[in-house]
Amino acid sequence: MLQIATGIYFRPGARLHETTHRTTAYSNGFRIDRDPVVLPFATLHFDTGIAPFTPVAIEVVDRLEATDADGQSFGMVATGGEEIIDDAATLLAFTTNTTWSTDRDLVRRLVPPARSDRPVRGPASQLRRTFDPQVLLTDDDLADVAAFGSQLLALSRPGYDKAIRAIRRVVDATLLIADDVTLAYTLYVAALESLAVDTVAPPASWQNYDGRKRALLDPVLAVLDGEQVGAVRAAVLRADALGLAQRFQAFTIDHLEPSYYRAEAVGAQRPISAAALPRALQFAYRVRSAQVHALQQLAPEMWAIGQRSDTLPFEGQTVLSLEGLNRLCRHVIRRYVERARTGVDTSFNYRAALPGQVRMQLAPQYWIWQADGLTIGHGPERLDAFLELLLPVLRGDDGAALMNMTEVLAAIEKLLPGEAVAAKRAPLVALYRLWHNYLVPEAHRPGKDRVLARFGADLDAPSAAAFAVTLLLDDDPPWPTAQLEGFVAARQQQRRSGSAAPLPDRFDAALLLCLARRLWREGRHADAVAAVADAVETLPGDAGLLAFEEHVRADNAAGTVDDSDVSDQGGSGDRDDTDDTDDTDDADDMGPQHHALSAPDLRAFLLAGPDAPDRGEVVEADPASAGEADNEADTEAVAQAEADVGDISEHDVGAPCPPDAGTETDGTAQQVGQAVAEPVAGPAETDDVAADPAAGE
Repeated sequence: MLQIATGIYFRPGARLHETTHRTTAYSNGFRIDRDPVVLPFATLHFDTGIAPFTPVAIEVVDRLEATDADGQSFGMVATGGEEIIDDAATLLAFTTNTTWSTDRDLVRRLVPPARSDRPVRGPASQLRRTFDPQVLLTDDDLADVAAFGSQLLALSRPGYDKAIRAIRRVVDATLLIADDVTLAYTLYVAALESLAVDTVAPPASWQNYDGRKRALLDPVLAVLDGEQVGAVRAAVLRADALGLAQRFQAFTIDHLEPSYYRAEAVGAQRPISAAALPRALQFAYRVRSAQVHALQQLAPEMWAIGQRSDTLPFEGQTVLSLEGLNRLCRHVIRRYVERARTGVDTSFNYRAALPGQVRMQLAPQYWIWQADGLTIGHGPERLDAFLELLLPVLRGDDGAALMNMTEVLAAIEKLLPGEAVAAKRAPLVALYRLWHNYLVPEAHRPGKDRVLARFGADLDAPSAAAFAVTLLLDDDPPWPTAQLEGFVAARQQQRRSGSAAPLPDRFDAALLLCLARRLWREGRHADAVAAVADAVETLPGDAGLLAFEEHVRADNAAGTVDDSDVSDQGGSGDRDDTDDTDDTDDADDMGPQHHALSAPDLRAFLLAGPDAPDRGEVVEADPASAGEADNEADTEAVAQAEADVGDISEHDVGAPCPPDAGTETDGTAQQVGQAVAEPVAGPAETDDVAADPAAGE
């Protein structure tokens, strides 16, 4: 935000909102006059009192364009100011090597009440100058702040972002020394490592290669001839050069100027030599890795006896201390800023980088109806969104509605003939088919029969889209068990890798239950139970699914269970003990066909909602009464819908229609009245919402 506020990314001549933010920071750096100090990024008003640390008023100007390129109001007059002030204080702390913070108590803990030539405890015993009380900031110090600030603000945006993040980490490290020396040491290393991400390290020689790795490789290489040994060593060294540790070391050494070993080393205690630095950097990186990956603490020998020296002996080698890393980081980051590319980055959208914004995906009803920019590649996301809207409508949830997708359906009709791969067409074909299965004829496209006749076969092969359609309309896919099992395994792997076509989680859980049912019927009981467990882990915490899993386990433990013993909730412990029939006869009648997995009601499970835990339990469906129950539910929903909305119109919430409403139903499908609501916001109001749902904000 510090760079944005300078206005370098604003349009020339644009009208600006300018807001001045002021706050009080506390610093051990002081001035002996009251004249304001004007810097490129802030104005400072020092207190002239005599104390270990004193208050300093920091004043920054927050600038934002008032309108966009079309003259429309941007909608934000100013930021809260905290980010600009925090970055200003961070930059002051970094360039002057003093302490700056808006937290008075923190500064009080870090800065001792009196100066000591050789402090032996506390943060001041680790770093030179940083925590010393009453550090006089000279005119040269402030001129250096102004010069470095100007250099930093002039960088192109990628370079500025990297530099300011590294600067923050260095300052954070100094402030953490009082609480966690290991984390402070790690942050120093991380600051330099973040700048080295794009560095290409030169391959090392085999003699300088890590001795531990060389000891493992040399015996293997001994059986190869000379040419092969050379080729393998060269490949190993090139691969090793790509490692983060090597890039960290190469970048750091490359950004050391002669002044690091000369003028800047004057006054330092035991400054590190050029020859010792590479191994010291390797050690520092190992400390960082041990802390991050194994939570190992920094050895007390490296900090308990504070001497404020750059190096110290540890385990037979010279290593960098906290002070050594502090001085090294400040030097390297300054050199990075001096060398980095400057100029305005025309690709940078400063508005997206403003604080106080959160990017989130819009709910489907805000974009699913938009046809502009729709491509075949958007099919999986559109189908996923359509299913998210469809399920609440089928459940009869209050306020549930499908959006008017006339333009999208027309676009689908144009897109399908242009795609040669059936698997890529399948999601949009599924959406198209479900729309025409559930919506009354008045909402149908005139050419739907021609489109479905030509492309309906795209849903024959196993796919996420084909399963969603089959589950809603036919309950069980027509694929052989081996094919279904292979599809489930492939989809589970795709879900783990993040490459699966999106579907609501309840569909994926239903897919696993569908496989479990098939496996149970074929006698593969252990595999079926495992599939149920996978379903539970696909939809964690679902009450109905958890109850069903317990039911399955109980049935397995008992061997079998009668349908009459299944409770309404499907719980494992709810049995009807009032049956007058003889227990022995019951036991004789029990068989594998009565197990909970013999006929789970997948439709009831699919239509269960988070706000209706008593609906959709995965219990055995009675084939003789399932259709009657579905029709009764549909009729009840129609009656309720008519009572709520009266005549169905273009703007009404969708209501299920009975099978005799003049249209056909397929399997357990129920048709929805002209249940299309107009878009929540028309295109004129949502020009910035892309057709691709992933781009929604």
